[in-house]
Amino acid sequence: MTESPLILNILIAFGAFQAIFLATVFLLQPKKTLPKKFFAFFLIIEGITLIERLLFETNLIENTPHLLGISTPLNFIKPPILLFMAMAITRPEFKFRKIHVLHLLFFLLILIMNIPLYMMTGADKITFTRETMMALPDYTNFNFYFSLTFFANIGAYLLVAIRALRKYCEHVKNNQLASWYLRILKLYTAALVLGLIYFAILPSGLIEIPLFNTISMLSMTFLIQSIAYRFFIKSDLLNTRSSTVGDNIQRLLSDEKRIREKLEVEKAHLSDSLDLENFAKSLDLPKKYVSDLINQKFGKSFKALINEYRVEEAKAMMGKEKDLKVQLIDIGLESGFNNKVSFYRVFKQSTGKSPSQYLDDLRSDHSAK
Repeated sequence: MTESPLILNILIAFGAFQAIFLATVFLLQPKKTLPKKFFAFFLIIEGITLIERLLFETNLIENTPHLLGISTPLNFIKPPILLFMAMAITRPEFKFRKIHVLHLLFFLLILIMNIPLYMMTGADKITFTRETMMALPDYTNFNFYFSLTFFANIGAYLLVAIRALRKYCEHVKNNQLASWYLRILKLYTAALVLGLIYFAILPSGLIEIPLFNTISMLSMTFLIQSIAYRFFIKSDLLNTRSSTVGDNIQRLLSDEKRIREKLEVEKAHLSDSLDLENFAKSLDLPKKYVSDLINQKFGKSFKALINEYRVEEAKAMMGKEKDLKVQLIDIGLESGFNNKVSFYRVFKQSTGKSPSQYLDDLRSDHSAK
């Protein structure tokens, strides 16, 4: 096995202890949201994996040989955690349930398969691990194809997580944590695909890049750790200027109530020139704060929320005018839409029917009574 340069060992050590430090910070926070809990566990696994690799690369593993192999099954817990984080971010009602334990079957399988390794003496463990890491993959060897299961396993989870995040971001434009996590998972997937391609062609002897696996592992580690900083600086609305958590909660509840009153009592959405900036000014609140609050409390972007109120207003008007010959464009304009195209498009997206179809159905129901 090629000996790692000192700089790589320093980076491995930095990545390992940074992962443990960040996980500790998340777990010690008074408000531990579900995404933070999942992320803390992910970082702990990353830290353990890197510490084991550092001990091996520096030969310190000879003093603690029984730590070898501890991270192998743990790596199969990481894919479900990545998915659970996506679900916790995109679905506020998501909770970890007993059924989710089924996602640990791969972890249990690998754990059982590693029992013979765990039963070896320390010296035998070191010898076996070094031989395994030095051996080139072989297309005729079962272990080569079995190793592909790791790529398939994490790849499947990444695809599902990315799909959920992409769908969520289409409807909630301003959730910075979701957008950031989506970008990171895409980069993580690209790094994984590159690693898969390298692993797949390695047995052919066409290419062999020393330290590729170490560099790839570090790249993916620091990609994931970059999300941690996002949690600190962008994700938590409770990090406001108020002096206590209780004050922050009361402020959020109060501002949420003011937003609802602005829309439901003052009917601010009926203005076709309404935008986030002047809406925030009317509340005397920062624009970004209002945007983040709407994302968190209403689960959608400012634009989507306003369109939702406008559609409900249009439906209410149709209900009152169903017996009269009414111009639908007039209803659209009175509801706050500034043109016919946006009225028809948004209304159909919301109800599954065009305004004319919806009005015809109302009239049919009324005639049948």
